[in-house]
Amino acid sequence: MIRLTMQGIWETIRSTLGDDTLGHPLFFITAVMATVVTAGLAFSIADVALGRMTFTSAAKYLAITLPGYLAVFALIRWVPIGSGEVPERAPSVTTFLLGLAGCLVAGDFLSYWWHRLEHGSAAVFRNVHYVHHSVESPLTVWSGFFVHPIESGVVFSMFYVVPFVLDVHPMIFATYAAINTFVTMVTHCGYKLWGYPTWLFADTARHEPHHEMKNPPNFCVLLTLSDRLFGTYLPADAATSSSSNLATTS
Repeated sequence: MIRLTMQGIWETIRSTLGDDTLGHPLFFITAVMATVVTAGLAFSIADVALGRMTFTSAAKYLAITLPGYLAVFALIRWVPIGSGEVPERAPSVTTFLLGLAGCLVAGDFLSYWWHRLEHGSAAVFRNVHYVHHSVESPLTVWSGFFVHPIESGVVFSMFYVVPFVLDVHPMIFATYAAINTFVTMVTHCGYKLWGYPTWLFADTARHEPHHEMKNPPNFCVLLTLSDRLFGTYLPADAATSSSSNLATTS
């Protein structure tokens, strides 16, 4: 039954987006784009309503973000760059979950070590990462996008190089891209979200202090796994006590 449901979802995706889009090497950016627009709009509405951001600022961020993603979508949709073979069958539930977990762990590991390099190398921090850390607290959902072009390209590569090279099933790749995008936005959104699985994913309570401390912990922006494994994890309670710039939905 679950297998049939997975197949039904996959067939709906294929009929909606088309094989030309799904077979494009950069098709997963459509999932990134949809998540950025949806989550960005939702958090911006909350920010304006709570007085954390002006309507003008929210509109400016959307106006800056949307054209770029729409241009990429147009590129994927209408510019022939070469199309790969689109699988007829959906992945099994086991394959889907294992593939998704593998993508999350790989993205977390690679982006973590790039982030460590940005702070460990004075030259890289001074010439690249300083742009992101020039964002003042409190953070908003758009803070994560305020980065140097080099950092933007490298982080994007760290997140997606493994599923791209391994040619994972498009259904897995798109789901991972959406989750990755949403989590990295939540990590910078400035809210403690009720019910959010902070035992698994990075969040604002642990990452906002990263932007405020001289020797910051919590380098992960996706999972908390690499911080825990490599000794840079600071629990939420300890991290939150160092920051007073968090809003809450609870």
